[in-house]
Amino acid sequence: MKTRLYFLLCLFCLFFRESYAQPTGFVDEQVSNNWTVPVGLTFDKQGRMYVWEKAGKIFMVENGQKNPVPIIDISQEVLDFNDHGLNGVALDPDFLNNGYIYLLYAVKRHHVLYFGTPAYDSTNADNFKTTIGRITRYTLNKGAGFKSVDLSSRKVLLGESISTGIPILVDNHGVGSLVFAKDGTLLASTGDAALASEPPADDRQNPWFQEAISVGIITEDQNINAYRSQSLNSLNGKILRIDPLTGNGIASNPFYENNTPRSAKSRIWAYGLRNPFRFEVQPNTGSTNPADGNPGNIFAGDVGWSHREEINIISKGGQNFGWPTYEGLSYINASYADAAYKPENPVMPVIEWRGPLAQGLVNGEAYGVGSAEFKGKPFTGNSSIGGVFYTMSVFPEPYRNLYFQGDYEGWVKAFRFDEKNNPVEVIDFTDRVNPTCFAVNPIDGAIYYVSFLYPNISEVRKLAFDPNANLRPVLVAEASPMYGASPLTVNFKASDSKDPENGPLTFVWDFGDGKTSDLANPTHTYVAVSTAPQIFTATLKVIDNIGKSDTKTFKIHLNNTPPTIVNTSIDKINSFVNNHDLTVNLSATVTDKEQTDLTYQWIVVLHHEEHTHFVSMLRRPEGQIVLGQVPCDSQTYFYRISLVVSDASDGTGLSTTYEKDIKPICEGDPDPDPDPDPDPEPVILSVYPNPTKNTIELLASDDMDSHLIQLKLFRNTGQMVSEQEGYWRDLKAQVNRELSSQSFGVYILSLKYGNKTKVFRIYKE
Repeated sequence: MKTRLYFLLCLFCLFFRESYAQPTGFVDEQVSNNWTVPVGLTFDKQGRMYVWEKAGKIFMVENGQKNPVPIIDISQEVLDFNDHGLNGVALDPDFLNNGYIYLLYAVKRHHVLYFGTPAYDSTNADNFKTTIGRITRYTLNKGAGFKSVDLSSRKVLLGESISTGIPILVDNHGVGSLVFAKDGTLLASTGDAALASEPPADDRQNPWFQEAISVGIITEDQNINAYRSQSLNSLNGKILRIDPLTGNGIASNPFYENNTPRSAKSRIWAYGLRNPFRFEVQPNTGSTNPADGNPGNIFAGDVGWSHREEINIISKGGQNFGWPTYEGLSYINASYADAAYKPENPVMPVIEWRGPLAQGLVNGEAYGVGSAEFKGKPFTGNSSIGGVFYTMSVFPEPYRNLYFQGDYEGWVKAFRFDEKNNPVEVIDFTDRVNPTCFAVNPIDGAIYYVSFLYPNISEVRKLAFDPNANLRPVLVAEASPMYGASPLTVNFKASDSKDPENGPLTFVWDFGDGKTSDLANPTHTYVAVSTAPQIFTATLKVIDNIGKSDTKTFKIHLNNTPPTIVNTSIDKINSFVNNHDLTVNLSATVTDKEQTDLTYQWIVVLHHEEHTHFVSMLRRPEGQIVLGQVPCDSQTYFYRISLVVSDASDGTGLSTTYEKDIKPICEGDPDPDPDPDPDPEPVILSVYPNPTKNTIELLASDDMDSHLIQLKLFRNTGQMVSEQEGYWRDLKAQVNRELSSQSFGVYILSLKYGNKTKVFRIYKE
């Protein structure tokens, strides 16, 4: 689990750095953003791209175009909850002939128990319950260009029943990646499915774990929390190696049992890992014969707890990487020192970061980044995502045979290793991204990757080399007002747009009513043809001096106003006792001056430290949701329920959003006061609008202006944007000017007033 946000902010101060660009000639740019929570991508040998979404859909992309119909949709089976979903996909090495595609995902409990029986209900929403991860193989139809699937070809390789799958016992650290080794064996990564706490609690009585025992997901002897990573009888916290035809373990695996080829021991290749979400087999390593027990060197990004992020090299079977007792090159978790599970000779990571110094292990000795042994600039991060090796010839020679690794909290870097796999250099490539998966396109030689951040970043990006590349303009534009009675005069502004090469820009406005403009900041008056609501689409195209362009559209609503949310059924629900799930009935009173056909969308998100996890969504006026128990540890959790009401079902209408935070209360926490007295200090309720285009405002008590504020604004990667002290009335103009000059992305705002601190995550469009 991740470190607290205030500690991250301290790290941001320690590791202040300028945002960096790619080495000369490289371009990192968005390819597409028409996705719904994409988590991975891969290519076949003909250059077709396959992108999978967490909820269970896989789409083919040909010649840059996403096919509208998924080639596979198993969303009815996939548990799409927080970090869980369809996380791993791999194409068979002989895919172009046999059409085999392999899927690694979390399964809905109801589906595991009842699919294929009269008790199965396909409409069962199946909120989070302990369940299993599964590996399944399908066959795509070669005759249809691999654009459809033969559903009858479904074969479960691992997890055919509730007691034979990969245990999923908490809201994260479930299943990760599928990768084929050189010898044709199939490798899979699994998380520890644990609740790490410091100091540790006696989690054996945790209701999630007890329930998992009761239904057979784990046995009593496996109720050992994070120590499951050390157990050879558990599939958790491991790299698995199986036969892609049968799902059995491989006879050359280090702990293979002849009589039980489907046991956990028979399938384990390496262990002692926390969450090796993505991994890659190093090219030109390994044998082609499975009997040799040499699938190649495996480079795995292992997501850390509160202390270190890691890159591990798994060079042979049976290696133990030390979790939960060991993290990084030297950190020992005193909280996890049970001698029964303490590794004797844990393998240290080859690179670690987070904390005061990123380090590399060179010939058995640790050297800080920036040293002669491990060259590069200091860096930190918060979530080690694996990467990909680049071996093609499109990149210049100095950038070949590098390992490109991502950190989910904001960067992609290239690591150079010597012939002994000692790290010798780290090269900055891009920041302000949130990578979850990498792949090399065999046709154009570029690195493609998924970048996802809830709620508004769902994109596929490309890192390519083009020494003559001209970057497209950075389009920054806004319109105000965007609704009102006819005639409506709208002020458009695009003068903050920039050309990366500092060349001139051309502005082409199409106001959607037959009128145009070439001004950077035009004003236009819209006139409706009747008193009925009417929508105009204004389009801006910004073009640089060699024709590279970007486009943005605005919906202008005449004779219409947004709905008003008068009250909701959750207005007075502030907390719940965290010894059971809370069932919440959802309803609202909503009015609208012009429309009667309104659409409703309830969204539930669990906030966990600095992370957010999507929980559930309802698209109806009334319903019921369940807020599940959370761990009673030192970390911060709360649920945010949002209601979005729109006056158009197709997404083109005006919307209003209501938000309510509900906190789980653990034993020993202060009793919640449903009607607290007014705080003598100003209480900052929110930052709005959020997402924003350029400006923010504080929604606070009336006496906010009479209190001094210490304000810090950071990029989510740590770069300080603004640091000021004073009254908000005096600070906001400068803060907004500085925010408007920044590119789109995620920012952290820290506000300290008196002895109180509030931290907000701001999404800049």
